[in-house]
Amino acid sequence: MKTTFTFLATAILMSAAAFAQPGQSRNDGYGNNRDVVVNNTRGGYDRGTYYFTAREKDIQISAINRDYYRKIESVRDRRFMSRTKKDHAIYSFEMQRNAEVRNVRARFNDRRNNFHQNGNRNNGRGRKGNW
Repeated sequence: MKTTFTFLATAILMSAAAFAQPGQSRNDGYGNNRDVVVNNTRGGYDRGTYYFTAREKDIQISAINRDYYRKIESVRDRRFMSRTKKDHAIYSFEMQRNAEVRNVRARFNDRRNNFHQNGNRNNGRGRKGNW
């Protein structure tokens, strides 16, 4: 009798615990399925604008430099790779890094970036626009 009761109680507790876990299908606004919507429409049409600050640009460039520095150092530390292969791998990593940095700078300087119109009104001249 005790073993039957213990087995039944254990089965009920395990099934209750299994059904108490939240699933991935929750879409009530409080789960993991949150979407961020930005309305960038003016005059009824979408211009494809965005807001990319100078700080974000600097953070992305430093992250790119840090990642490629690690990659280049790992190539330099390889003992059983010939010097020409090392030079070729380092050169290709440097070209990839330069291309990624160029893309970040182009995104910052793009005309669709609203940082230049809204966030940097004084162009670095202080509060009142004076030097």
